[in-house]
Amino acid sequence: MGIIMMQGCGNGAQTPPPSEEYYDAVVKELSSEKYYGRSNYNNGTIKAAEYIIGQLQELGVGPVPAEIIEKSWAGKQKPELHSLQPEFKSLITPCDARRWSNGTPEQLAYMQHYNFPLNAQRGPVELAVDGKPLRHTIDYTLKEFSPSFEGELEVYYLPDEYIHPDKFNKFLSSRDFSKKAVVIDWDLFCSRMFTYKGIEVYKTYFVPQKNVGALICRSSELLPYFKSRNHFNTPMPVFITDNSFPMDAKKVSIKCSSEMIDNDAHNIIAWIPGTKNPEKHFIMASHYDHLGICGDQIFYGANDNSSGTAMLLNLMRHYKLNPPEHSIMFIFFDAEENNLLGSFFYADNPVLPLENIEFFMELDMIGDNGNNINCQIADNAEPALEYLNKINGGMENPFAELIRNPLDDYADHYPFALKGVQSMYMETDGDTNKNYHSPRDTYENYYSTNYNRIFTLVTEFLDGYRR
Repeated sequence: MGIIMMQGCGNGAQTPPPSEEYYDAVVKELSSEKYYGRSNYNNGTIKAAEYIIGQLQELGVGPVPAEIIEKSWAGKQKPELHSLQPEFKSLITPCDARRWSNGTPEQLAYMQHYNFPLNAQRGPVELAVDGKPLRHTIDYTLKEFSPSFEGELEVYYLPDEYIHPDKFNKFLSSRDFSKKAVVIDWDLFCSRMFTYKGIEVYKTYFVPQKNVGALICRSSELLPYFKSRNHFNTPMPVFITDNSFPMDAKKVSIKCSSEMIDNDAHNIIAWIPGTKNPEKHFIMASHYDHLGICGDQIFYGANDNSSGTAMLLNLMRHYKLNPPEHSIMFIFFDAEENNLLGSFFYADNPVLPLENIEFFMELDMIGDNGNNINCQIADNAEPALEYLNKINGGMENPFAELIRNPLDDYADHYPFALKGVQSMYMETDGDTNKNYHSPRDTYENYYSTNYNRIFTLVTEFLDGYRR
């Protein structure tokens, strides 16, 4: 692909072409230690956003122009920014620039600001059994809603008969377990409790336990660290362990620290105008935040989701050189790891009318070496998947399969799908999956193997698909 001169590219420079080398460099940058896992800790998300916006400005990709916004809402009721609380999620509230208060007007023009409560787990995290320390993120993980705690507790193994929707709360409330760490069979708990009447399990079964010192959920497979439900606290710390946790333990020593804070977050929104149908637009999305830190562990997030962010920046290079017929909005969501709060906020407070969206596609965790792509879609996006399969079948080196997964509350396409927008989430499988939501999701452990195939698949889709 040749290099051409583009008006507006930073300082009149030439537009660089997309490349695997640039993709790799962006992943390496965003997953480096100086971003602290791209959370609020040491302003990791602010630093990451500064880097992303710097790349946009160098390329000459601007925010959505005011005249486009005005024209798109002509004759329609443009909603005022408002708070929302999706089911099982945190309260999301519009706010001002907050941690971006020193941002330049040019930087702030790209951004959408909101805030929400967040249980920040920045202090030490320690768990020892009968004097033997366990390894954080290898032998156990701390649940994101856990409060601060320090002390030693006796171990009590909950009989399986009480792991039942009608018995769990009643039994644990009938006795004083405040000096005990209650061990439960997590696999059994999941099979019996998570499918019961569609309830919010943690708030239903863990929050009411005022007389339990700690909960230890012993699982056949270690659950990764999450931040999805860190907008509330349980009365006690909750740990997930693998089955190496002994069945005859006497005591556990626990140390963990948390602080409920008011956290601000910031979506980044950029725009490349279409040459023939500028009023209709595709949305290409990724989330740029990650898990940050828990205890002394940094969660670097190379695959999740430096990889998707790097691909979006490459797509911008491509479409600056090859202007699209339909406009493309590029959204870098914040707070995806906090249960999709950034995408829920945008879907309820859109910059442009949702009915003007031709298609929404999110790229997340594409820095892997597998030969399949997982595509999660709603039923109304079936034609898009058929079109992608057609493109894939015509490629020189196609993926083995584009696996159709049903819609669920998994990634940033979900709020758009709930609004009726044709939406899709794409991720690759492979060896990197074993490092999901762990400190081992590093630049050294990600793969650029599928860069060319995904780039071809996405650009041909954007150039040819019409709903």
